[in-house]
Amino acid sequence: MNSTYDRETKVWSGPHQPPILNPEASFGQTLFAMMGLNPDRVIQIDVDTGRSMTCGEMRLRAIRAAQNLTALGLGQGDMVSMACANSENLVPMVLGLLINGMPFNPLAPGYGLDDMAHMMEITQPKLVFCDADNYELTMKAVELSVKIKPMICVFESDMENVNKAEDLLKETGRELMFLPPYLGDSRKQLGVVICSSGTTGFPKGVCLNHAQLIAITATLLAIKFEYMLNFSPIYWSSGLFTMLTSLLVCSTRLVTRSPFDADLCFDLLEKYPVDFIYTPPSYANMLIVHPRLKSVNWTHIKAWVFGGSFLSPKVRDAIAAKLPNGVTMNYYGNSEIGGFAGDIMKQKPQSVGILQTNIKAKVVDDDGEVLNNGEQGELLVKFCEDFSGYYNNSKASAESVDADGWFRTGDIAYFDEEGFLFLVDRKKDLLKYRNYQIAPADLEDLIGKIDGVAQVCVVGLPDEDESSDKVTAAVVKADGSNLTEEKLLEFVHGTVADYKKLRGGVYFVSEIPLTSTGKPLRRKLRNELIERLKM
Repeated sequence: MNSTYDRETKVWSGPHQPPILNPEASFGQTLFAMMGLNPDRVIQIDVDTGRSMTCGEMRLRAIRAAQNLTALGLGQGDMVSMACANSENLVPMVLGLLINGMPFNPLAPGYGLDDMAHMMEITQPKLVFCDADNYELTMKAVELSVKIKPMICVFESDMENVNKAEDLLKETGRELMFLPPYLGDSRKQLGVVICSSGTTGFPKGVCLNHAQLIAITATLLAIKFEYMLNFSPIYWSSGLFTMLTSLLVCSTRLVTRSPFDADLCFDLLEKYPVDFIYTPPSYANMLIVHPRLKSVNWTHIKAWVFGGSFLSPKVRDAIAAKLPNGVTMNYYGNSEIGGFAGDIMKQKPQSVGILQTNIKAKVVDDDGEVLNNGEQGELLVKFCEDFSGYYNNSKASAESVDADGWFRTGDIAYFDEEGFLFLVDRKKDLLKYRNYQIAPADLEDLIGKIDGVAQVCVVGLPDEDESSDKVTAAVVKADGSNLTEEKLLEFVHGTVADYKKLRGGVYFVSEIPLTSTGKPLRRKLRNELIERLKM
């Protein structure tokens, strides 16, 4: 199925396919019904413990979560924060929340205090889930930001005097009488709030309602895999939608509490017949340079999906050469809309592929005029369900779409005559480190407060495989300052989360190139630093 082009409007459209699932139902009700069709199917394997869970067992635990939460006086519309890694009971809890109509906001388990407190200030949760290893930080974030103290539950904890998340999965004696409640118009029922960074620093909360969740996942019903592997926590869209797709089609999903590690990935590929795997390019690069690459059995893999950052031909070709029965796919999208484009059917160098089902897109100039194929401008997209906006941020919500409801991606791109989409640059100044989005302005504000810093500009230098940005600071010292790189790094790295660290280092420069209006010329500075590295 190819994209089509309207020469009058200059709009490209992916294949149109009305959702086979009912968008009037809640997403929790939909998942609950689908899992009920396959009660004996193993839907999850906890690879850390070896314990497996069938659809029937997960459904039962979700019922208990929904009933026990209701008994605590929590219900439809009550916001939930989830600062959790993948674990055995995380998914049943998520399913219980969706069934009850309780929107949840996944947070990165490794968030720093500032990011976590910022998101909780926006969402004001009534219930917070976390893990034992980030409990203290979560408590501090709650104290700093949440006005009415929420209930805090900890997964897999042996600590005393804390609420155990597993207590919400205890028997109620009323499981057989349970029916998912009708929540009302699914387009008005908030399902999940995903974190998405903006250029001004802290994350925004992307709202996805139940109808959007149904429409996004329903297009994947025809794609059936037996075993799915993705190391991403549900904080990332890739982790969230791998989890939701697994629930919808009842594929067995492998879960681990551990972050990505090449040896662990190889172990899992050898132990389980994984036929679907998702990795960002940076993870794949770790695999292709590993000595175990040649000895692992790759015959089960049908699809290896990449996303989140630039995919170099070197990495893709190395993985593709190892898949005798599978294909690779480069996938492009964002938190606000979902997936835009992919290239599983046909590939072109440097392209992210053609538009996906129910997606429309066009390229416009700075005045909003639609451009012809081959001309570069900002990419605007539309999905069959409207974007729901940013949580408690009406200004950003209004600025994100044009007068006709087209979402502004912030990406500079162009289409060729066959409808293949090529990304050229970011209109926004976001950097990426292993799928994490980083706003330079956030770090610049922090570094600018250090004694001895007159000016600072943060840019991203390419890592070895060009899949991640090495966050780098260019600093102009104040007159007479004895500031050193070591002192600056010590302060920054002692303050920010791991993914925001200055892995590219610090460069002291005489001046930072600026526009006529005083804004930093990041691309010019980046190129100057790259040339400096070559010397």
